[in-house]
Amino acid sequence: MAAEKHLLMVTVSGQDRPGITAAFTRVLLEHKVEIKDIEQASLKDLLGLYLLLELDAASQGGQDSVIKDLLFEGNRLGLTVNFRLYTPREANGHNHRNLYLLTHFGGTAGLAALSRVLGEEGVNIEMIRAIDHAGSLAMELLLDPDGAEMGRVKKRLMLTSRELGFDLALQSQSAHRKNKRLIFFDLDSTLVDLEIIDEMAKKKGVGREVARITEKAMRGEFDFEESLIQRVALLKGLSLAELAEIRDNLVLSPGVEEVITTLKWLGLELGVVTGGFDFFAQAVKERLGLHHAHANRLEVRAGKLTGRVAGEIIDAAGKARIISQVACRRGILMDQVVAVGDGANDALMLGQAGLGIAFNAKRRLHDAAHASLGRGGLTNLLHLLGVNEADIDEAVATQGQQDCL
Repeated sequence: MAAEKHLLMVTVSGQDRPGITAAFTRVLLEHKVEIKDIEQASLKDLLGLYLLLELDAASQGGQDSVIKDLLFEGNRLGLTVNFRLYTPREANGHNHRNLYLLTHFGGTAGLAALSRVLGEEGVNIEMIRAIDHAGSLAMELLLDPDGAEMGRVKKRLMLTSRELGFDLALQSQSAHRKNKRLIFFDLDSTLVDLEIIDEMAKKKGVGREVARITEKAMRGEFDFEESLIQRVALLKGLSLAELAEIRDNLVLSPGVEEVITTLKWLGLELGVVTGGFDFFAQAVKERLGLHHAHANRLEVRAGKLTGRVAGEIIDAAGKARIISQVACRRGILMDQVVAVGDGANDALMLGQAGLGIAFNAKRRLHDAAHASLGRGGLTNLLHLLGVNEADIDEAVATQGQQDCL
């Protein structure tokens, strides 16, 4: 039978200098002790080093010897060393915890408000680190729910971020650690900075009528398929020349080109999936160099819209199904999929993705999403994927070099 194990938490703090990690790991090697987890952080010239060690529970002398030698190294280096020993039962619980990663862009005010919510809900903050992202400070908090109901916690955190006006994401740590491979974006008010059907309606002179139906559909108060049928019927008679004029003047949302360039440089597959129309989705796919585009098709006769949709309508379920099918064909796990959208018909695709991002979204969409972005621009998406400023600069520079070839 294998020997029973204890976990020993070692906390080291004090003046930072080169050689500290080497000194402590040398002691561990001498005692043949394995590191189960490690975290090191430096703030200015102050060090925080945390080591979780696996020890033989049957060897009290061995444990005492390791602790004594680690204390000696700490004293020699002028550092404070503290210890906490976990029992086998506690150690087993530590290894099977379901941790969460909370990322926010709310600065000191955001940290104060969010930490108050977490304290009230009994969620422990295990680690905090700050990252300078595009000139703004992002903070990552590693959370231990410790039995808290995380659905309610997420709602309260999202509400707090909306009230104070900053971006926020909450992901399970296990999903966050899996490299993302496939990202699908909605089109209207996500990749492009407008609702295309509203622009079509303006050209046809039915802007007010279509906008009213669109708003109800986005709030989830109206069946999407029926609302689309009604809106397209109002567009009967629009010419392809008029559609082309709208297409050629589409304005991308702030940060889209930088984000897409960086994601392609990282090797991710990218796509657009929309309840809008393929005439525009295909154009955006070509403009941005995306890999996939899925959208509804407008029926055209004699160069004009008939007022009908051709084929099966892509609704909320259709968008989710398309993403799932693409991921399956590509051998990609859903935990490795990111979905970004803004309306009620994006809820299913956001909910099934490993990372679902509500971008400039209606309030009810936040219940399905893991993240709420928009106030800081789409570029904050890159930070959620672990992309730093150096990566972005290199991706943009590489693209610029290719454009010159």
